[in-house]
Amino acid sequence: MNKKIKPTKKTHTHANGDEYVGEFKDEKYHGQGTYTFANGAKYVGEWKDGKRHGIGTFTFAYGEKYVGKFKDGYFHGLGTYTDANGEKYVGEFKDGKKMKNLKIN
Repeated sequence: MNKKIKPTKKTHTHANGDEYVGEFKDEKYHGQGTYTFANGAKYVGEWKDGKRHGIGTFTFAYGEKYVGKFKDGYFHGLGTYTDANGEKYVGEFKDGKKMKNLKIN
């Protein structure tokens, strides 16, 4: 019988003050989780094999925010980036960089 192992939920605090609360699989962040950086930045969303992967929200320490898809830890796919002044950019991202976008004020 092949039984699927469900991710376990727990908290991992790093020596620098960063903290992850969420699901783990094979001792890696995997599934839903929240990573809070000591500087105030935060990621809430999906993880795969220890990397941000899937749908999530990354809020930077100085007010910028990205909401959208991630792949292997980078912004990747459709997303919305809002800068500290409130200007929004909606479009495609690849490996953390904007590809095509639409600026919305």
